[in-house]
Amino acid sequence: MENRVTDRLWDRDVQAFIAACRQERLSDITVSQKEADNGQSLLSVSATYRSGKGRIQPVGYRWVTSRSGLAGEVYVGKAKASAGLELDGLFWLALRAGLWRERRHLAFALLALADLRSKADGVRGRLQLEYLGALGGKASMAQAQELTLQTLNDLAYLYGTRSTPAA
Repeated sequence: MENRVTDRLWDRDVQAFIAACRQERLSDITVSQKEADNGQSLLSVSATYRSGKGRIQPVGYRWVTSRSGLAGEVYVGKAKASAGLELDGLFWLALRAGLWRERRHLAFALLALADLRSKADGVRGRLQLEYLGALGGKASMAQAQELTLQTLNDLAYLYGTRSTPAA
């Protein structure tokens, strides 16, 4: 099982996910999964944004329940906005988060998070199928999902930036 799954590291989609993890202002990237009411599982991504002056803010892409159903949302600290925002909307979010001078870097970091979530979602389907096949009839879908999520987080840890603890 290990060889089949580790061979997946050379897949083009996995390499794109790894490249997305290397955003210079994001560290401590974590991929999580949320089950929707309709049984669909949705991925969320959280990270730590490091400003040029060393200020650290939690950022992320998550799913929230709205009047029209589930909707994507990006957040910086306590400031939040719809995930479908254009660059101007992300600048507004930077203002609400108190990072106006960092607006360009923050906007690109938030766009990188959305890209990272999208790439993780693409890789997730293939990895789950591989884990189900490798584990045979012994595995349930929940086990395959858990292993897939663990693999995505391991890749984000290995290839992403990690913040150093404050002294």
